[in-house]
Amino acid sequence: MNEFIRKLDGLGRIVIPKEYRKKLKIGNDSKLRIALDDGYIRIEKFSDIEDNLSNLEKYQKILNKYLDLNIMITNLEEDINNKKELPEKIISKIKYGKIVVLNNEKDILLNNEYNINMIIIPIILYGEVIGSLIGYSYEREITDTDQKVLELIQSILIKNIEE
Repeated sequence: MNEFIRKLDGLGRIVIPKEYRKKLKIGNDSKLRIALDDGYIRIEKFSDIEDNLSNLEKYQKILNKYLDLNIMITNLEEDINNKKELPEKIISKIKYGKIVVLNNEKDILLNNEYNINMIIIPIILYGEVIGSLIGYSYEREITDTDQKVLELIQSILIKNIEE
């Protein structure tokens, strides 16, 4: 285990070592959870989405069943259920903050040989993109109904996270 000694500044701040920030993908605007745990200060990366994971998994199962789409719920880096890292092209589309529909396009999500039909709905909390709902299919195109249902679910997710 690498160990660093840091001095507090006048406001009680410390610098988290660059190696740790890089390994945990902690950027300038990342949220951290700080807790006092049995005499220790515990600092961990915080995700609004992952903090509400049990509710999100329920929605995902319902969406998969009724929409006839594969549904992925993501933070800004990975599919939160499978802990699978997202391709950079998808991350940039999520961070764009707008709904993106791709029909009959090269598969940039799972990177296989088939064309994909996909919709990316960003999840925006307090003006900040924190993740996305991604619906995709190899058999059929994304419809306006798919988009409306996913937008509805997105607003319900945001409401649950805010509470």
